[in-house]
Amino acid sequence: MPIKVTVLFLHRAGELVGDKYRITKLELPDNAALKDLVITIRDKINRRVGEGILSGRLWFNIIVDGVSVSHLNYPLKNGSRIVFLTPEMGG
Repeated sequence: MPIKVTVLFLHRAGELVGDKYRITKLELPDNAALKDLVITIRDKINRRVGEGILSGRLWFNIIVDGVSVSHLNYPLKNGSRIVFLTPEMGG
């Protein structure tokens, strides 16, 4: 049975995907991992962003259900909330 997740792209990440997708709901296969979500982002939302994450060219702080995640094998569950944030730098 597929799972449904909510994805938020904040700050520069939101600019990259556009206003239409800043907050979006997606359906993924059962037992999906974060990598499956990124592939769906590549295929349905923004090819450049998805490919950038998969190749390591684009780096985001990724929060899944309030937990900072550093690997794409992180499992998702029905109702998960995934936030993509661009790292902020000061100077």
